[in-house]
Amino acid sequence: MKKTFLTALFLSSCSVGSPVVTMEAFYEIDLAATTPQVLSSLGKPYAIREKEDGCVEYEYIERIKIGNRDAEERHYFILIKNGAVISKRVKQSSPLPYGFDSYEMQTTQQLSSDEQP
Repeated sequence: MKKTFLTALFLSSCSVGSPVVTMEAFYEIDLAATTPQVLSSLGKPYAIREKEDGCVEYEYIERIKIGNRDAEERHYFILIKNGAVISKRVKQSSPLPYGFDSYEMQTTQQLSSDEQP
C-alpha cells in the first residue's frame, strides 16, 4: 500500500509544471489581455526582453517531436506595453532533416575491423 502511494505521488509530481504552450493557447490570448492573464494562461515565458520603447516581449517555445527528434519548433512572441498585450507573432521553423554533417558522411569511409591499423 505504501509503495503504491509513493508511486502515485512520484507520478503526480512529474506532471506538475508550467502549461505547455500550443498554437491554440497562443491564439486564445486576446490583444489588450493583461500581463497576469498571459502568465496564468501560458505560464512563465522562455525569455523576457525589454525593448527600447518601453515594451516587454515574452517568448514562448513549442517543440513538436517525432520520436526523439524535434520535427518542428514554434516561437511565440507577445509584446506587452503598459501591462497589456499590444502585438503577437509566431516564428515557425523546421530543423534540417538530418542532425549530422552530410558532406562528411559522403566523403568519409568506415574501415572494417580487419582493416583497422
